[in-house]
Amino acid sequence: MENLPKLDARVRPYQDPSNRPTKLMAFAELMIADAFVIKGIRVLKKAEPGNDEPFVVFPAEKGKGATADRWFDLAHPVTAEARCAAIGLILERYRQVSAGAAAPARV
Repeated sequence: MENLPKLDARVRPYQDPSNRPTKLMAFAELMIADAFVIKGIRVLKKAEPGNDEPFVVFPAEKGKGATADRWFDLAHPVTAEARCAAIGLILERYRQVSAGAAAPARV
């Protein structure tokens, strides 16, 4: 098992000002070892009708020129263990914020 650095997350729920339906549920920031932050993480809901289960998308940008049809990751966990820990923490914080709880949890 890998020894992961301390993780912390901040999640801000998103409400479309026009009140249109949207898959975007929240924005998140992931703090790594109190020294590095990843911004632009999104919490989305799945497109299937009746399934509002959230999932996490790390920042990416669309290619340019010959690669305009592809998306490229800007920042993401490298190992499966790190991905699981980061996504788990972000979703936990999202659920806390959605329920109105403010109890901070660190990993």
